[in-house]
Amino acid sequence: MSAARAAVGRLDDALARLEDVFLVAAHGIIAALVLLAVILRYGFNNPITWGEELVVGLFTWMVFVGAAAAIRSHMHIRIDVIGGLLARPGLRWLNLVTLLVGIAIIVIMLWACHEYVMQELVVESPMLGVSKAWFAAAMPSGLLLMLVHVLRAWMERGAATVFRGEAETLAAGEAEAS
Repeated sequence: MSAARAAVGRLDDALARLEDVFLVAAHGIIAALVLLAVILRYGFNNPITWGEELVVGLFTWMVFVGAAAAIRSHMHIRIDVIGGLLARPGLRWLNLVTLLVGIAIIVIMLWACHEYVMQELVVESPMLGVSKAWFAAAMPSGLLLMLVHVLRAWMERGAATVFRGEAETLAAGEAEAS
């Protein structure tokens, strides 16, 4: 089991580095394209016709890769009315149920997104002239990254910590320090 844990950890670390580099690069490209588009449109009355499609596509990728990065670093928002109950000794088994439901949702969404990408293969974007599947692939890619991050967190720290948000992580750290 520890060999599997180490392999998942190495994979997750490599994917995390790629995520971070991609997010920074995509953000920079989007900012440059928007700035260039504004200058060309209003300064020279010569707009970039394909720029908006590329910006929307990159932003779509940023959303889904960013969601995976948020899961990895516990920066996601969890709205939970029963979070306090899960810390009680008699109800800790609900953490595993919550984790398994979360994994099931990710897997079901992966399947549905795969179907959507397959449908988009034949649709071409009007300005860029590429298959819209390139943009739609952001969804299953982000979900797959989430699944790897969730599995690593589960293997290393247990079910209770996987979907814990930043505030809960900070509160747990303060409680342990006291």
